[in-house]
Parts: sequence; structure tokens; C-alpha cells
Amino acid sequence: MITGDDSNDNFFLIRHGETYANRLNYIQGTLNNDLTSLTKRGILEAENYQKLFNNNQIDYVYTSPLKRAVRTGEIICAETNIRIQVDNRLSEISYGEWNGADINKLKRQYSTYFDIETNDVRPHSILINNGESFEHARERIWSFILDVSSKHLQKNILIITHGWVIKNIISLCLKNIDGTVFKNPHNLSVSKIQINPILKQQKICYYNRPYIGTMAL
Repeated sequence: MITGDDSNDNFFLIRHGETYANRLNYIQGTLNNDLTSLTKRGILEAENYQKLFNNNQIDYVYTSPLKRAVRTGEIICAETNIRIQVDNRLSEISYGEWNGADINKLKRQYSTYFDIETNDVRPHSILINNGESFEHARERIWSFILDVSSKHLQKNILIITHGWVIKNIISLCLKNIDGTVFKNPHNLSVSKIQINPILKQQKICYYNRPYIGTMAL
């Protein structure tokens, strides 16, 4: 069972449930329409996470403002009294003109802008898609982590957000490692980090772990 620590905040990072765009292998970014709604499978799998509160103490829940993350959070917290807090800094990175595009078509047309191993765009893709810079996106998500860790000392904080955001939070804990070296976490996987705001230390406990309804995080 997760509990508070004398020095650390525990952050549990969950990627939103499956969307129609995920199923079609479309790049989502900040797209926020029907394509990015949760599928029936995404809803049913998110409902399994309601059991999370039976085995774990969760003090605060934050989500991205994008509806796929908000809906996932609403489902997970449906049987609790926890108030979900939306923070814009947890939004997925924008891929500009590529939001909503077919990933396979993009890879064929712009192969030099994709990492074959991780199936993700490279930072210099903003030169042609007019999206958000990786540097700017990493700055905003890390400012969120630092702000929340300072505000909620020794707490367990659940965050529902997006694949790019999660893997870059992990990479920022590793300092100079770029988030493009990681594959995206699976939908509804859990990653855990610990932050010590006093000592300014970060620890990665695990990444991209599937959740089983009876497990303690």
C-alpha cells in the first residue's frame, strides 16, 4: 500500500484510456474532438481503476484539460469524494498541423522527422508542422511537477495525462536524457516517481507498468 513519506511526494502517472484515434493510429496531440473520445474498451478498462482506491491512499488527483484525460479521471474517481483538479500544463504536446493525422502516412512522407524505434516525432518536426517546441512543453510539465510537490508535501498524487507528457516527466527526472529515447507508455499504464522538494531530488520507481485491480501501487 502506498503511504506518505517523511521527505518524498509520490506521483503516479496514468495515461488516459484508449481513444478512437489510438485505435486508428492517428497522432492526437491537442486534438480534442470525437476522435479523441474514449472507446468502449477505454471506458471499461478505466472502470477497473476504481479499485485503486481500495488498496492505495490517494490524496490528490490532477488531469490534463483534454477530454480524454478528464473523462478517464472522472471514471477512475467516480466512487470517491476526491475533487479532480485540471491543470493546463498537463496537456499533451501540440503537433501543430499534424494533430489528427495518420501516423503511418506521416512516417512515409516525413521519415526523417520520426524515430523508428519509439514511433514518435523528433524535436525538429516543429520546423514543418508548426507545433509546440519540445523545450517549451518540457518546461511547462516540469513546472507543474515542482509546483505540486512544493504545495502538497508528503502526499500521494495521481496524475492522468498523455504519453508524451509521461515519458518526458520520466526523462526530466534523469536530467539530460531526452524523452524521445522512450517508447510511449501504454494506455492506462502506471508510472511512479518520487520528488523530494527540499533536497531537490527525483527518483524513478517504475515506468509503463500495467495495473491489476488488487495491486498496491
